[in-house]
Amino acid sequence: MGRPLLLTVVGAGVVGLSCAVALREAGFAVQVVAAEGPTTSEVAGGLWLPYATAADERTLGWAVTTYEWLEAAGHPLVDYLHMERDEPHWLGALPPGRLRAARAGELPPGRVRGWVARVPLVEVPRHLAALRERAGDLRVRRVASLDDVDGDLVVNCGGVGAAALAGDDTVVPVRGQVVLVRAPAAVPCLCDEDELTYVLPRPDVCVLGGTHQPGDADLAPREHETRDILERCRRLVPALERAEVLGARAGLRPVRRGGVRLEREGRVIHCYGHGGAGITLSWGCAQEVVRLARQA
Repeated sequence: MGRPLLLTVVGAGVVGLSCAVALREAGFAVQVVAAEGPTTSEVAGGLWLPYATAADERTLGWAVTTYEWLEAAGHPLVDYLHMERDEPHWLGALPPGRLRAARAGELPPGRVRGWVARVPLVEVPRHLAALRERAGDLRVRRVASLDDVDGDLVVNCGGVGAAALAGDDTVVPVRGQVVLVRAPAAVPCLCDEDELTYVLPRPDVCVLGGTHQPGDADLAPREHETRDILERCRRLVPALERAEVLGARAGLRPVRRGGVRLEREGRVIHCYGHGGAGITLSWGCAQEVVRLARQA
């Protein structure tokens, strides 16, 4: 029996780490290579939601696979109130019994339409730490070219940086800023999609957002945006007036025109362009990467 194929995963965000874990579980030898510094995933709110993805027909299938995996792994499900002018495209991806129309008393003043979905809300730092424990060897270095990466196969999961490695100019960094607060008990989980205002009460911290700024790659939090996010969230949830503000963070969503690129090109498997849905699509995409790695 020959040695197992060695796969090198480039990128240590939630997509890269999920791919590494899935590949190890499938019997491959795996190492992860990533630049030092926080990933976009570390700034993510953690809600299962196919946000900022194109209309790729595969996307909802990956989202369903990830939903089932997150639930089976014990991540809490929350009643999430989604408000939007038009019906969201992802409603059909929810399991039976996990969706209903919002009742009038559940909607904030001035909102007339919404849906309540029972979805996973991931405590992101704990989830990433658990994936790192299971992902195998992690080497910290910056990758300038995929040709320089050792291994029988290379999995390109570098987020915004993956586009440069692949020579793909259809990827645009989309900046998102959030504010972290310590919220009072019973704060609802909700989002007004039309103005991108959301409240995500995780066990560790409550994440308030947000912004959507294409082409803006500045990772420094901006005080005026922090004030604006707090004002919008407090209008929706007045109880947040009493919330202690812990800080603000910004990250870059890797939004790709045409949606996620997940395909094999010689010895390279590309898996990037997940927009604002890295956590939502992570395990479904990782299973597809395993399938591609098994191809002769």
